[in-house]
Amino acid sequence: MIALLRRQPLVSYFVIAFAWTWAFVIVFLILFPLPDVIVRTTPGDFGPLIGAVVVTAAVAGRSGLRQFLKRMIQWRVGLIWYGFAFLGVPLLYIASIALVPGALGSFKAPDVGAVLLYPVLYIVLMCLGGPLTEEPGWRGFALPRLQQRWSPLVGSIILGLLWAAWHLPNYFRPDWSTVNGGVSFSGIAVFAAATVTFSVVLTWVYNHTGGSILMAILVHASINFSQGLTGDLFPAAKDNEVAPVIAFAVLAVVIVVTTRGRLGYRGSEPAPTAQPAYSVP
Repeated sequence: MIALLRRQPLVSYFVIAFAWTWAFVIVFLILFPLPDVIVRTTPGDFGPLIGAVVVTAAVAGRSGLRQFLKRMIQWRVGLIWYGFAFLGVPLLYIASIALVPGALGSFKAPDVGAVLLYPVLYIVLMCLGGPLTEEPGWRGFALPRLQQRWSPLVGSIILGLLWAAWHLPNYFRPDWSTVNGGVSFSGIAVFAAATVTFSVVLTWVYNHTGGSILMAILVHASINFSQGLTGDLFPAAKDNEVAPVIAFAVLAVVIVVTTRGRLGYRGSEPAPTAQPAYSVP
């Protein structure tokens, strides 16, 4: 088994990530539903993290795991990236939703209590909403290998599509599907477009912060937080995902053009997850 993981680390990672999540969702969400939605869904979210830890341990051993964990708490990056995570993402979301016809007329200013709870909501979404359990796998493990094997842009697109596919079982959850386009071809297409555009933006952030998994987690959490925030601020445009996807698609195109498709990746240097004991396939 370890030999297989070492021969095909990228394929092995995706198999583990998908198998863990899909099995958990199918069994405990569809076949034998558990009573609480958090209990039903949160353990399944750990698929990408578990896959990353298992394959990293098999391929790079303890030294690889130590390096992996260091990147999960790599906070020494430029302040501009914290600004993008905490201000840029929400402002882009708000601006895009505000342009939806009828949205501004429904604007509802949050009360003081709600504003004070925003940091708590952000942390909860970061821990239970996917970022903390997904990003160590998507950006921390898979991205360096994908962009080294193909290119930053192609690797980001591939990862974005796989990221969307990984979420497919969640469409059996009415609460999840409602806020993510619904169970329809157009809804799934919009969600896939979202994950691809977000993937390009996250690759850009990841590469410019020296492979910081922490920054990918923070940006992902801001995306999830902003989705809920704009629904509260503009009730008439609640659950509208088309406008933010268009806004982030424009940002992604600007990033691709200005970086000439490199997305901040320095191809002459080893990928951030490469360890002396092995090469990133």
